[in-house]
Amino acid sequence: MNDIEWEKTRIRSQVREYRKLITGQELDQYDRDLLDAFKDALKTDKDLKKAFDAARAVAVYKAVGGELPCDALAAYMRKEGKKTLYPLVKGDDMVFIDVTDPDKELVPGRFGIPEPDGGKGVFENGKIDIVIMPGIAFDPEGNRLGQGKGFYDRWLASFPEGKRPLLIGACMEYQMMGLIPVNTSDIPADMVLCI
Repeated sequence: MNDIEWEKTRIRSQVREYRKLITGQELDQYDRDLLDAFKDALKTDKDLKKAFDAARAVAVYKAVGGELPCDALAAYMRKEGKKTLYPLVKGDDMVFIDVTDPDKELVPGRFGIPEPDGGKGVFENGKIDIVIMPGIAFDPEGNRLGQGKGFYDRWLASFPEGKRPLLIGACMEYQMMGLIPVNTSDIPADMVLCI
């Protein structure tokens, strides 16, 4: 294991241990805080506001294991007329499917993560405007440390340069690091919402 992989493993272990200490009540509050942070960013970031107003489809995720929930944000997106797309793991790849009612349409997937059951068609990558990404940790440059399976990085690498959707990382304050070790295949977020 090289130094970068060793450091990534260390950070993952440290953050996962900390996540075990977060209560369900705290996560419910953080879910609302993320929505508030997004609304605040819309008021102050003209580029985000422009991208959000033009967006028709936003990729989100269903949190597990102490991850920052984005359920309130996803509900807000739907209320604002945006399609909310959830990831579905297929082999070594990830696709996104439009979900209108997460409580009814998501089922436990291969890693125990709630995902669409696959009954609906795959949403075309080029029509996804914004991606709200979970992560183990982020740094101020937008570098993201994921779970270690590379699904988001492989999926994002499939987009031609300059054609990627707006990438927004979502994390809690303790997940912000001074510097995340990265490989050439790691794709950073365009912005990070940290609550």
